[in-house]
Amino acid sequence: MEAQAVTKRSLLMQLIALFLFLIICGFFSMLTLLTIGGEYSSNCKMALVVLVFCRLAWQIYKHTFRFRDYFIYFAIVIVFCFLADYAVTR
Repeated sequence: MEAQAVTKRSLLMQLIALFLFLIICGFFSMLTLLTIGGEYSSNCKMALVVLVFCRLAWQIYKHTFRFRDYFIYFAIVIVFCFLADYAVTR
């Protein structure tokens, strides 16, 4: 299946979605728990957020961005943040 070209109107929407991803997931990744290992957990979550942000930015640059991928990545990062916090508190 070939990727479709991005139009000018949807490019603005994609950039807004990208920065919204960075704000929301960045907030979840910076939540440091006041327990042993909380800082390590926060660093791992922030690394994942940066990697996914770069991946989505690359998709926008190459004109292969799809909102389906965006929501999948968004869900994966949020679930990973909750699981990492849960593993630290456990």
